[in-house]
Amino acid sequence: MGSSCTKIERHCSMCGKSDWNPRLQAKDGIERQFCGAATGYDTRVEALDMCWLEMTKSAKTKFRKIKKTEYETLVLRELEQ
Repeated sequence: MGSSCTKIERHCSMCGKSDWNPRLQAKDGIERQFCGAATGYDTRVEALDMCWLEMTKSAKTKFRKIKKTEYETLVLRELEQ
């Protein structure tokens, strides 16, 4: 199916829309674009620096590490509350 991706400004079969909020781990009613090719905690299109399919292997690894650290920080904050 796919939809029009805001990163590449054209239709992409890997792009989809959902109201899932990865930070809250719940639906919140705000529609977001997600990249089906991206892996890791946060696969929102807006979180990507560039198209996942055009990223180098090292750029993908760096993105995953940054998002993993971000996720771990959010989990620790929740545990402290």
